[in-house]
Amino acid sequence: MSEQGLHVINDDMTGRTHRDRKLLTGDSPLASNKLGLLAADALIEAVRAET
Repeated sequence: MSEQGLHVINDDMTGRTHRDRKLLTGDSPLASNKLGLLAADALIEAVRAET
């Protein structure tokens, strides 16, 4: 991935999530609950922006 210009910001499983514009990611299965909450917030934000 580094050859394509990507930089991995963590190398362990912490449950950390990250949002970059419309991309939502989690570092492992430990992030599933936080990622779900992040996705719900992003969906609500997108719906409000349309109205």
